[in-house]
Amino acid sequence: MITNQATGFSVDSTRTDRREGVDRRRHSWRTLTYCGLHGRGRRHQARRHNHSYYLDRYEHGLVVVGLLVLLLSCLDAVLTLTLLDKGAYEANYLMAQLMQVGIKPFVFTKIAVTAAGVLFLLMHAHFRLLRITSGKRLLQGLAGIYGLLIGWEVILLGVIE
Repeated sequence: MITNQATGFSVDSTRTDRREGVDRRRHSWRTLTYCGLHGRGRRHQARRHNHSYYLDRYEHGLVVVGLLVLLLSCLDAVLTLTLLDKGAYEANYLMAQLMQVGIKPFVFTKIAVTAAGVLFLLMHAHFRLLRITSGKRLLQGLAGIYGLLIGWEVILLGVIE
């Protein structure tokens, strides 16, 4: 019999330890890839339509929409610079001021602000924002608006040439 001095409890040391074999608490690559591919969050079963909640893993489709918005933002920057070379002007005052500083600050700020917005909307995908809609719907709407903007810039490129 062994007595734990910290707790004062005695433990039978002759008892066999039943904890043999693989430790199930250990994480493996399978854990990460399976959960990542199947989108399982800790609150998967507790999702409710009228409650705001954070998830530890995001829906794959929503992540793809966020990446699409970032890609469209990069394409917007390239098309904007192309249009400016052909004689157009920047209508956004902040971006026009950044372009006077240089192209790198313009591109960096544009991508950084877009990435921060996408990350915010992705994190708040299951929250009601502006008392109108969810972050998920706003992110999807943003992708559509960026698509329309890219279409408009392509039309302007055709008109200018």
